[in-house]
Order: sequence, then structure tokens, then C-alpha cells
Amino acid sequence: MTPPTPTSRSAAVSSATPRNPRQLWVLWRYWMVREFKTRYAGSVLGFAWAFVQPLATLAIFYVLFGLVLAVRVPGLDVDNGYLLHLLAGLAVWLPFTDAVGRGVGSLAAYEDFLRKQPMPAEILPAVSVGGSLLVLGIGYGLLLVLALAQGVGPYASMAWLPVLVLAQIVLTFGLTLLLSMAHFLWRDVGSMVAFALQLWFYLTPVVYPLAQVPERFHQWFLLNPLACLVLMVQSAVLHMPAPAGTPVALAVWVVLLGGGGWWFFRSMKSALGEAL
Repeated sequence: MTPPTPTSRSAAVSSATPRNPRQLWVLWRYWMVREFKTRYAGSVLGFAWAFVQPLATLAIFYVLFGLVLAVRVPGLDVDNGYLLHLLAGLAVWLPFTDAVGRGVGSLAAYEDFLRKQPMPAEILPAVSVGGSLLVLGIGYGLLLVLALAQGVGPYASMAWLPVLVLAQIVLTFGLTLLLSMAHFLWRDVGSMVAFALQLWFYLTPVVYPLAQVPERFHQWFLLNPLACLVLMVQSAVLHMPAPAGTPVALAVWVVLLGGGGWWFFRSMKSALGEAL
């Protein structure tokens, strides 16, 4: 039997798409179960790590910046105002980095599987994003509970939170699609992403309030999609001011990264098949 040619592999990968959403859902659900079993296999705490890791991160940053450095948030005059500000930022940042960090290498990690068993390659980055939804739910749930407990809200603007969560998922999925394909084709991308995420964190107003940045630089933050998202969450839940144009900038980023990531992934699928 002759081995499959690159052309036949390319056609198999490109055509390996379920015919209806139900098939896609069943396949995604199977890989999600596999992902969680693999992620927590052999650990003592198991599934509890999904709660421990974000809470530990929140505690570390709060002690360092909120207690030791005594960072204060202008315009948020409540007890533990910095804690709420920090939590609003981490509710965006932690699931984003979890999805991107795992998703960038998702195609490369299952290269042999894709070679032997063609399947819709989009499932693998989608599983990385799906695996971050638990952290996302924990972050936003804790933010709402603590905000209401501190007497912040309820505000009518909180009704925008589901829209912002959806924007976060679309933005994250699009970028994960783009980076996973780019890393599969050019393996230096993974190392570049790890460095870029460290820099990106400090360019996003998570551990510091935007009010402490000179106002002449505020518009520059609109060039950062995660900063736009963090500022909108802080505005919706905590009633903190956001620079003019932030909602429009966020909408543009969602279209660019969500749609652009999907387009890039689909357009490079033939190259994926040839590489396999």
C-alpha cells in the first residue's frame, strides 16, 4: 500500500469537517473530557486546582500591590477597592493566558494524531479555549459577589457583562486559532508568545489603575485589545471611567482578531495538510 501523498493529506485535513453543529459539539465535548482528565491526572487536588490557581494568583498580587505597595484606585472609594479592581483585571487575563498558553501548541502536540486520523483541526484550539471557561466563570462570579458584598452596584451597566464575556471568548478563540497555526508552521512562535504574554500583562491595567497613568497616554491603551476588555469590565461592574472610544475599539478588536484568526486558520489549512 502506498503512503498518502501530501496532496491527499491536505485534502483529508481540509475536508475533515462535521456536516452539522451536533457532530461538531459531540467531537468538541469528547476532546474536552479528555483534556480535563489529562490536565488533572495524577494530581492530589485534581479538579480543585481550577479554583486554587486563580485564587492563589489573586492573593499574591493583592498582598504585593494592595497591602505592601498600598496601591489605591481613584474613583473606587470602598473597602478593598483595589481587590475589586485587581479581580476585574484577572477575570479577563487569567482565562485568556490559560487558553492562549495551552492553545498555541495544540496542533503541534497532536501532530501524529492528525496525521493518522484526520479531523477538524479547529477542535484542538477550541478545546484550549473551552478549558479556560471554568477559570473565566470563577473569576467573573467572584467579582460580582465581592462587588455586591462591598456595596458596589447593582448597576444597569452590569447587563453588558454577558456581551463582554462573549467578546472575550471570540477574541481569545480567534487569537488562539491564529497562533496555533502559526506555531505549527513556524516553531519559533511558541517561544515568542511566552515572552509577549509577560510583556503584555504589564501593558494592561490589571495590577495598576489607568488613573495612575498620565492622561496623555490613555488613548494608547486602545491599541491593546486586552486593555480595552479590562477597562470595559471595570466600567460595567465597578462604574470606573474608561477612555472615550473604548467600546468601539473593543468591537474593532473582536472583529479583527476573531474574524482574522478564523480566516488565517482556514486559509492555511492546506499548508497544514501538506506539513502532515
